[in-house]
Amino acid sequence: MVYSFFRIQYNALHSHRAMHFMINTTKQYAKGRRDGFTLIELIVVLGIISLLLALLLPALSSGRHAAMDLECRTKLRAVTTEFIAFADESGAGLRGDSERYGNRFKIEDFQESVYKIDEYWDGLTVDRMTIDHGEQLMMCPAGPSYLERRSQMPCSAGAIGPQKNVSIAFNKRLETRTRYDLPFPAPANAYLTPKILQHPDVPLLLDVAGEKAVADNRLPYYTAPQVLNDKIVDIYESGKHWFPSLRHRGRLNIGFIGGHVLSSSHPTTEPWWKWNYQPDP
Repeated sequence: MVYSFFRIQYNALHSHRAMHFMINTTKQYAKGRRDGFTLIELIVVLGIISLLLALLLPALSSGRHAAMDLECRTKLRAVTTEFIAFADESGAGLRGDSERYGNRFKIEDFQESVYKIDEYWDGLTVDRMTIDHGEQLMMCPAGPSYLERRSQMPCSAGAIGPQKNVSIAFNKRLETRTRYDLPFPAPANAYLTPKILQHPDVPLLLDVAGEKAVADNRLPYYTAPQVLNDKIVDIYESGKHWFPSLRHRGRLNIGFIGGHVLSSSHPTTEPWWKWNYQPDP
């Protein structure tokens, strides 16, 4: 009987030790498993990450393009607002070199006021300054990010450069009109008056490709398309002055005299856009 008692105690102790050994072995195995991943687990994780990136990247890219498009429109609208104030009769006295023309003004002087060059220079004693891409209204956020301005010269003389990096230009018909008092169409300086504000659907400025303008040996600061449906032959019939940039997903943004900004993939065929307008002599 005593022997049986000790035998039972021995078996119980042995069973307890065996169970303790199995528990410790399981814990150690689990701990070892937590120290790393198997090849299959790594492949699964990488596959999930790749799938998530494939889903997220197009959405992120779309959001980025939408943000730049919105910023471009905002800049163009700000320029049109400044132009309305500049062209209004209350703008007299603030038109720089155009003050010599009385109630008339040249769009180049407004352009220089936006770029802050020539008579609007604010660079003190320096003769060249890098333009802040974020603050300059004449730089599209989806275009080249580097421009500089030079003092003591007008825009038409190259005060803004490199010319290939110019991304926004004014309507050239507001800068150079067509003369019809000669046997052939000829260019002449255009002078604007406050009456220009009576034509809200005339394009004022738009997205352009400065690199294309330079390649065609044209100044990138002004652009104008040929208008073939008005039966009027002017100096822009060749199309050489037209270098738009459809950089906003196949569309370009245009600011109008009336202060509004529109977008189009076919800007020359929009029915209410008055591309053929030119100032009176």
